[in-house]
Amino acid sequence: MRELQKAMIPDDENGEVLRRMVDDGDDLERPRPIDFFHVFAEESDAQDFAAAAGALADLVVEGPDFDDDDGIWEVSATRVMAARHAAITALETELSDLAARYRGYSDGWGCDPATDAH
Repeated sequence: MRELQKAMIPDDENGEVLRRMVDDGDDLERPRPIDFFHVFAEESDAQDFAAAAGALADLVVEGPDFDDDDGIWEVSATRVMAARHAAITALETELSDLAARYRGYSDGWGCDPATDAH
């Protein structure tokens, strides 16, 4: 069953992550918080992005927070959802396009394995 599920996942960067999750025994159909990360050079751009992203449905935005090591402003946007390739890719694209409007860019996504607590 897992091999079939993995074969159905598109062959791209998101698909690679999802296949590793399946290999680790994760049930991708179980909802869990998925975090999408964005970075900005200027605090005002990060704040504007956070406000715009916060207006999207079912999205919790945190930040901006300053990363002293890298000298950048970080904003995370989280949605509780199943780890489905199409849904992750669509939201990642939407947020990436939004971040670009504020001179920022997407810095990937991540999530913990689904548990009974989510």
